[in-house]
Amino acid sequence: MTTQPTTGTQMIVIGSHALTRGFRLIGFDAMVNPESDEVRKRINDMVTHQQRAFLVVEQYIANKLRDVFRPIQQEGGDILMVELPSIHEPDRLESFLSGRIEQHFGSAMQSRDEHE
Repeated sequence: MTTQPTTGTQMIVIGSHALTRGFRLIGFDAMVNPESDEVRKRINDMVTHQQRAFLVVEQYIANKLRDVFRPIQQEGGDILMVELPSIHEPDRLESFLSGRIEQHFGSAMQSRDEHE
């Protein structure tokens, strides 16, 4: 039996209750303070079944499960992921993507921010 990929794009937010609350209001499926195994299973199922998804992941979870999320961020494909800082620490974004941007643009980005 072959499994057909789903045609729609899932919108999923993974994080604290405070972060997921607003996303649920606009139709996102929320994984609130999930266990690591629950996230691993969900991501593995999406990859296995070639499902399309837009993931919004709170930074503390992305950091804890970097081995799960890094391939998604590096390879691209059917799953698009963005990381958000904790709602209680909005200025502390230290994501995989922000690190890649700093590698390429480095001090030019920092000095520009200082002048604004």
